[in-house]
Amino acid sequence: MNIPHDNDDPDAELEQLPLAECWRLVRTQTVGRFAVNRPGYGPHVVPVNFIVTEDDTIVFRTGAGTKLNASMMRIVAMQFDEIDASRHTGWSVLVQGTARWLYEEQDPVEVDTWAPGPRPYVVRVTPVHVSGRRIQLHQMDTDDRGDM
Repeated sequence: MNIPHDNDDPDAELEQLPLAECWRLVRTQTVGRFAVNRPGYGPHVVPVNFIVTEDDTIVFRTGAGTKLNASMMRIVAMQFDEIDASRHTGWSVLVQGTARWLYEEQDPVEVDTWAPGPRPYVVRVTPVHVSGRRIQLHQMDTDDRGDM
């Protein structure tokens, strides 16, 4: 069996991103994917609107349900990315950490949510490990006129 590699394009370059660049990129987004492994069910991954605080924690609002219950399990991950499918370029940042939740009155946070309905709970993800990658196509060498 032939298992595909992360990147089979010989003209592409995979760059590991430094921590500061990871946070800079995450701050350019308004939606990320919240992921938690639910015992007996497997991974649960959902998009959430979020903000990054000054101390590099991730905060989002939620109602009662799976995300709130999952945050009580404490070990979570969040993924953020931006992809240019036509150029086969993009970046991805993975934040692994612990989660805790608070009522809004205890920790007021301004997060605009797209989903309808009340979102009285605030979930705060504290990073333990942050990693990021960027994939770019190699630029062809050209002369002053742009010819190869």
